[in-house]
Amino acid sequence: MRAMIFVLLLLTACTERVAQDVTAAFDPLAERYVKLALALGEHDADYVDAYFGPAEWRDAARANPQSLADIASSATELAAAVRAIDVSGEEYLLVLRQDFIASHLESLATVARMRDGTSLSFDDESRLIYGFVAPTFPRGHYDAALQEIEAILPGDGPVHERVDTFRQQFLVPEEKVEAVIRAGIDECRARTLQHLRLPEGESFQLEMVSGNPWSAYNWYQGAAQGLIQVETSRPSYVSSATRLGCHEGYPGHHAFSSLLDQNFLQDRGWVEFSVLPLFSPQGLIFEGSGDFAERIAFPGSSRNDFLRDKILPVAGIDNVDFETNDRLKAATDKIRYADIEAARNYLDGHWDREQTKDWITHYALVAPEQIDAWFRFTERYRAYKINYVLGEDLVEAYVRRANPAADEQGDWEALATLLSYPPTPLLFAPGD
Repeated sequence: MRAMIFVLLLLTACTERVAQDVTAAFDPLAERYVKLALALGEHDADYVDAYFGPAEWRDAARANPQSLADIASSATELAAAVRAIDVSGEEYLLVLRQDFIASHLESLATVARMRDGTSLSFDDESRLIYGFVAPTFPRGHYDAALQEIEAILPGDGPVHERVDTFRQQFLVPEEKVEAVIRAGIDECRARTLQHLRLPEGESFQLEMVSGNPWSAYNWYQGAAQGLIQVETSRPSYVSSATRLGCHEGYPGHHAFSSLLDQNFLQDRGWVEFSVLPLFSPQGLIFEGSGDFAERIAFPGSSRNDFLRDKILPVAGIDNVDFETNDRLKAATDKIRYADIEAARNYLDGHWDREQTKDWITHYALVAPEQIDAWFRFTERYRAYKINYVLGEDLVEAYVRRANPAADEQGDWEALATLLSYPPTPLLFAPGD
């Protein structure tokens, strides 16, 4: 018996020592990754979404700028070194850590080459930067969906005009937008705290801004603090309360960023989590979980109940047609990839601006007053667009594999598991 206990203690000690050895091997490579990300950020102001590591690392990146060619070359070599570390038999978190650092370095190298003049197709860009390629659908797929929408909203005139006219009943007056969004975020946070334990003292600031191509943005500040900005030039509807509240706040970007910071940077000292690169594989999980978050937090009819009982009074709106809106959403969900199809063909040079405008108006139902914003976003963020639609589909598939019964508690537990891991494409690998 004593011999058996001795063997078990010895095996445990060996396992801990191996894990420590692997961690020690990753740590200096992770530091070099962060410094390369900061170096690339000096060439691309959008690349580093947030940084809360040592100030001297950022100062060094600014004082000693590296060329894009050197950044790309160093990132490629470093990724190979990370992949070469043997993680067989290690705990799953270390396997994910390896893929996180390596995939982000490989993505970083691609971004550096593109900023240095390398031209990639939309699909190659999305594959090399985010790890996935969005599916394509024949025109007939979108035509069939439009027929469903026409049946829901019969009448004269183009479909996009009928949809826009119907949605006007949900439009929040400009002076009420901040109160509506704040009420939505508060409810999303309350529901999230029933299922997720967030870092102590986490909080955010809410700001109304203008002149941006996006509808809302979460700027994580570190130490579980965030800044959520809402673009006032874009229309805000009643549903924005829960959609933006969950996506940008809870259990979306702010909650996810706070958990990553606490679990990996603070608790484990994994320095790769001191930088949040925008154009990187984690974007797929950030945006995908953000878009899926509303469906987790407001299952069944609870979303409409909350909007009707709590948000309509705040917005000063008496009554809206939620039933038709639900049917319309189910139909428009079938044309979600029309936006990506337009971006793919426009950025690859297959369609000119007018052809693209016709497509996004007819199939993506983009309102005329939002067309310029669509082009600004697409030209600036390019293949990042896949992270919303494809990301949500991948997150939903992950949650459904973990919880086939689709019960409320099971969905929360599956999402909590996903948000507890380093955001890497390996999470969506077949069989995982």
